[in-house]
Amino acid sequence: MTLANLSKTPWPWFGGKSDAAPAVWAALGDVDHYVEPFAGSLAVLLRRPHEANRTYHSETVNDLDGLLCNAWRAIARDPDAVADAASWPVCEADLHARHLALIAWRAAGNAERLMADPDFFDARMAGWWAWGQSAWIGAGWCSGRGPWVVGADGRIARRTDGGGVHRKLPHVSDNGRGVARPQSREPGVERKRPHLGNDGQGVATAGAREPGVARQLPHLGNDGQGVAHANAREPGVARQLPHLGNNGQGVARPQAREPGVGDYHPMTMPELTRWLRFLSARLRHVRILNGAWERACTSGALQSLPVRQGGHCGVFLDPPYDNAVRDAGLYTEDGGTPAADARAWCVENGSNPRYRIVLAGFDAEHGELARAGWREVEWFRKGFLKGGMAQQGEDGHQQGRERLWLSPHCLGATVSAQGSLFGGAE
Repeated sequence: MTLANLSKTPWPWFGGKSDAAPAVWAALGDVDHYVEPFAGSLAVLLRRPHEANRTYHSETVNDLDGLLCNAWRAIARDPDAVADAASWPVCEADLHARHLALIAWRAAGNAERLMADPDFFDARMAGWWAWGQSAWIGAGWCSGRGPWVVGADGRIARRTDGGGVHRKLPHVSDNGRGVARPQSREPGVERKRPHLGNDGQGVATAGAREPGVARQLPHLGNDGQGVAHANAREPGVARQLPHLGNNGQGVARPQAREPGVGDYHPMTMPELTRWLRFLSARLRHVRILNGAWERACTSGALQSLPVRQGGHCGVFLDPPYDNAVRDAGLYTEDGGTPAADARAWCVENGSNPRYRIVLAGFDAEHGELARAGWREVEWFRKGFLKGGMAQQGEDGHQQGRERLWLSPHCLGATVSAQGSLFGGAE
């Protein structure tokens, strides 16, 4: 099986805006500079309908979470190494062990190295983070708020002051997601004889052995000797080499096998490698910032040369939902009051004709923007629920509250409650 859509984020992400992407791009148009200050899953960037990596067209993303930024930087720089680390079975013990290792990596100040060294990244931690994000249930992955830590004796221990991880079952309710999604698997394993042609090779070479027990082929030269002498046998079962001349016969013929014992593939899933290599190419010229979102929204950061010469900058703001409308502890990093701060920035900058701004949130969050000439768009597709806060009962799905607010200089675009997109350039 092959992955049909490579423009997907290789891990699940609460509040991802993949379904809102068509409405966002209809409002922004083919802007000269695209800026996403709350990077998260990059679902909107990856679904940009315009050609990527063009001359004089810039794209800049930012996020406060160092582990997330390390993952994107590592995918951009070394996708094969990230795929190697992320290709791993879903195992509860490994989930907790890698979770603790990621918390320790961040506590050691490695995330700060992302800002100090433009060439720094940790591909193994990136792969572990993506793998764990795909196997973790709900919120709290790498939040550091759990009670379980690594004790002085190297064993997992519980303490009351936090600073560790929660212990929970990994995600096993479906056939896999993120880097573990079923489309990235290759079926089968190789069936072949072990190496018997000489007295050992590689790590098993004869020169590597200590005296005591010789490694040699068993006696196969005749029909048995010593206690295995042919005359010592009772009639009924012949002693002979098993059939090794081809890939199986009779009940062992290859057509009789179930998937899983067919053709061999390496531990690193080839389709996952292909997926991350595509994302690496897509991110080739995307600038990835790690810090407070406001740093990506100054006039100096937004107004690239083509924008200053009369072009447009498109800004997509998807801050964490306001504390009043979401569960506490939902995000690893939220910087205090990002939703309210982003709304204030929008009010201040929405009238700039160089900027086309789209702000995402729940229906009750940003009502004051309507008074400033912004348009409110409902993009949620009824009957198409996704995880997280969507599952809130049959009649009042929280996901149905999702809205986009379009600044006055955005292109004309609206979305009906059923998700059909219509409208055009003004």
